[in-house]
Amino acid sequence: APSGVTVSSPPLGAWRGGAAMPEGDSYTRAADRLTPVLWRQVIDAVGGTAPDVRRHADRLTGDTVAGIRTIGKHLLIDVAASGLTIHIHLGMPGRVLISGPTPPRENGRVRMALRTKAGVAAVVAAPTVEVDRRQVIDHSLRRLGPDVLGENFDLDRFRERAERYRGDRTVSDFLLDQRVLAGVGNEYKAEVLFLEGIAPDRAVADLDLDERLALGRRARRLMLPNAHRPIRSTTGRADATAWVYQRGGRPCRRCRTAIRRGWVGEPPRLTFWCPTCQT
Repeated sequence: APSGVTVSSPPLGAWRGGAAMPEGDSYTRAADRLTPVLWRQVIDAVGGTAPDVRRHADRLTGDTVAGIRTIGKHLLIDVAASGLTIHIHLGMPGRVLISGPTPPRENGRVRMALRTKAGVAAVVAAPTVEVDRRQVIDHSLRRLGPDVLGENFDLDRFRERAERYRGDRTVSDFLLDQRVLAGVGNEYKAEVLFLEGIAPDRAVADLDLDERLALGRRARRLMLPNAHRPIRSTTGRADATAWVYQRGGRPCRRCRTAIRRGWVGEPPRLTFWCPTCQT
């Protein structure tokens, strides 16, 4: 195993089984699901347990949805006349559900429900559902790096943040740091590092700027095809959706070496790699 990698029990608060958090393409697909129900539709009713949703329910009701956007792992619903934006971060458990005229029954876990003539759009179990003026929400997200799935990817901004990233951190931390590149999560991290042939605990200082930029370009190339299709795949093969992710103990698709799994980074995240292909 790479130095510093443990294969013991996960740290306190980590999830088991290697399930990744929703990544940038998860959010674009969520936006696709919301669009027929919300975009340019009048909000007839508002519900949910999120305090901000309750506080602003009267201002949202009767207004029209003007836009649905994503920035990395953030989903934004813009409402026209009020100038408000609903900001959603799904975290691990969050889901977007679409239903008929009645909101889904989720044992009180519905954080937000918007009803229009086209149906009900609900957000369930998401840790972040906040409502504020659009400029306030957008300003709070300026800390993020460029959106890896952005139509006009800001390469100069990515280069600036990649160049001054702490050299003593691992490449795994680099790819997951939303302040450098917004939208990459644990699954794409593992797949990018495999395809670039880099061990997950390698120090950022060991990579020159071109190599750091190559990680971002690879992430973008992998994620763009998955932005609007239901099944995520990083291999381009019909019989295999991933190179190493969640394949611990199974043979590498390239060299047949057993895929390793362990906890890497700060905080430690479950990681998969090929000890032969990744140096």
